[in-house]
Amino acid sequence: MKKYYIAISSVFLYLLSMDYAFSQNRSRDKKIPMLRQYTFSTFPVADSNSDSIRILSYLVVPNKVLKFVKKSGSFETAYQAKITLKKNKGEQIGRKSWSNTLKTNDYLESTSDKISTIHFYEFKVPIDDYVITSELFDRDSNESGVINREIKLKKKSSEIFLFKPFLIDSFEGDWGLKTNEIPIITNVIGKKSIKPTIFLSGKIDTGKYKIDILINSSNKKELWNQSFEIYSDNNHFFQRITLPDNVINKGLRKKIYVTLQQGKSKKKESLIFGVTRDGFSKSIASFNEAILAMRYILVDDEYKNMRRAKAEKQEELFLSYWKERDPSPGTKENELQDEYFSRVAYANSSFKGSTDGWRTHMGEIYIKFGRPDDIEEYSDPFTRIYQQRWHYYRINKYFDFVDESGFGDYRLTSPFYGGNNW
Repeated sequence: MKKYYIAISSVFLYLLSMDYAFSQNRSRDKKIPMLRQYTFSTFPVADSNSDSIRILSYLVVPNKVLKFVKKSGSFETAYQAKITLKKNKGEQIGRKSWSNTLKTNDYLESTSDKISTIHFYEFKVPIDDYVITSELFDRDSNESGVINREIKLKKKSSEIFLFKPFLIDSFEGDWGLKTNEIPIITNVIGKKSIKPTIFLSGKIDTGKYKIDILINSSNKKELWNQSFEIYSDNNHFFQRITLPDNVINKGLRKKIYVTLQQGKSKKKESLIFGVTRDGFSKSIASFNEAILAMRYILVDDEYKNMRRAKAEKQEELFLSYWKERDPSPGTKENELQDEYFSRVAYANSSFKGSTDGWRTHMGEIYIKFGRPDDIEEYSDPFTRIYQQRWHYYRINKYFDFVDESGFGDYRLTSPFYGGNNW
């Protein structure tokens, strides 16, 4: 049985590496829907000139999302982007749209996920509840994507309040803050980050106020605890607090707790952020979860040893495992590890129900075999039972899932050797 499981794990790693290679050359009409690939983030902040608020919005389009067409030795693409702000009842407050054309002579640039175009727009509005929508349309492939974000601020209109904190870093341009300041949109501090800083803003009464900052590791160990007593002549505040290097360098994931206090009033907000490190995929949000999610590719002894090892040894085993399987050891990237943990991250965001997405049956199949080549959906209007069949043509296999509860908790019904019950 152990030898059989080793064979199964080897097959999954082989399929993973083949799927990664295949993904580099697959035609553009086989992409994951654009909705899953571009990024849209919003950040409400105080306005220094009025009682209104400013909503900073950023639509980030990686080159790999778009279909570049070869024309006279170069690669070109054209797309349209739009951001719309509405009240909860549907009344449109504002809109900004862009039409853009990109051109490159390098095919690798046209498929890169590291080269992106950032579209920024600011809305100045009264304190209220809003829905802000981004739309992206690729004029060459006719693919489109829509992302909605809710902004709930109506309850904050009467007293002192604290906007949700976010991280900022240096990047050339005007992005709605000070010159060359931009939010770290993914909440992940990268290796090229210059000076990661917590940005805070809110409404207060004139006079003294206090800000407490607590940063904990993913296992709830205190890393940093500081208090700042400040005096203001205004009814708003902006504070930038630089993160110490020793805090940034500890672990992969941390949580910031911010408390604003003035008189007897207190407001609290929090923020989770990650840090990229050499040898670790940027898709890893929690090292502990990364170890657990490797259950699908580790044999029993490997898994037990890694789970039971002390922290330093655990990290050593993790790095050694992926180093041995790096398809391009001469580069900084480990494409196989990136592919695996991007699948874990996708499973967590797409299949989460009563448990983590990677633990679900759909999550397991997605992590092991990647994105299906085709999906068939069925529903019975009388029993309200929903079914999906995932086709993987390149391995001549399909998997059937059924949702008997109607709450999106799909179970694998077709037989599958090597499956797990969590």
